[in-house]
Amino acid sequence: MDHDHQHHDVETMGDRRLAIAIAFNMLLTLAQVTGGVISGSLALIADALHNFSDASSLLIAWVARKIGRQPADHFKTFGYKRAEVIAALINLVLIVPKVLAVYF
Repeated sequence: MDHDHQHHDVETMGDRRLAIAIAFNMLLTLAQVTGGVISGSLALIADALHNFSDASSLLIAWVARKIGRQPADHFKTFGYKRAEVIAALINLVLIVPKVLAVYF
């Protein structure tokens, strides 16, 4: 019995999905800003800024994944995996004011 199936590149599998999510968030942001300006809705523009913030966080994560895959070299013996940790820290610092604004 044949057991034939495809093997996907697990390392880069999420990159395409992440790029699609970034593109959709950016398109949604553009549509919301356009709709907010046309209708005069400040709430729609505020939600567009929220979506832009989400897309920015996804973009930071995507770039960190790309950097983190670089192989170790003479200077970076651990490799570039720390880029993902630094990206998580940046995303945390950017999201804390949004969370605090909800509660205070």
